[in-house]
Amino acid sequence: MSDHSQREWNHTKLLSVFTGLLFLVGLAYSVTSVFQWLSMREQARSMAQQLEIMRSEIEDTKLTRSADLILRYGELLDKQPNPKLRIAIESGKPILKTHGGKFSPDDLESYLGIFDNLNDLYEKGMIDKALFYNEYSYDAVKLYDNAEVQSYLKELRKKEDEADFYLGVDKLVRQMKDYPNPNPLLKH
Repeated sequence: MSDHSQREWNHTKLLSVFTGLLFLVGLAYSVTSVFQWLSMREQARSMAQQLEIMRSEIEDTKLTRSADLILRYGELLDKQPNPKLRIAIESGKPILKTHGGKFSPDDLESYLGIFDNLNDLYEKGMIDKALFYNEYSYDAVKLYDNAEVQSYLKELRKKEDEADFYLGVDKLVRQMKDYPNPNPLLKH
């Protein structure tokens, strides 16, 4: 073989070997890429499952917190004189001593304060809306719809420094009346 043909043979051989190596590297890269893609897909599926578990745990935590808050405020509403005050409000009987009732303005304001605070929790989403509605809507609406309570609030809010007192009660009742519910007693 001549020197020229030997060079062509080496050159052709080198090109073939180089092309073969490029093909092998490309094939290895492709196989690796497929395995990486499959692995990433599995990791994404696993992460999606973990996120779903975390969402579920967060919802459980929210419901637990919500139930705890409902119980705590239920305890406040069950402390005297609140149960008797609630009955007087529901029955439409006089509330304040100045009107022939049994309660002081402090008693009424304490009761109003509980519902004002509940509105803050409701607006911040700290209590589940359905649980909140089931637990507090009836009492909140009865409180708000009571003529003596409305008169008291109107007089209280006439004072410049108390114009925004217990506005949370107003907001809460509007939300309770707007909340989808099967109870026709709460609709106007």
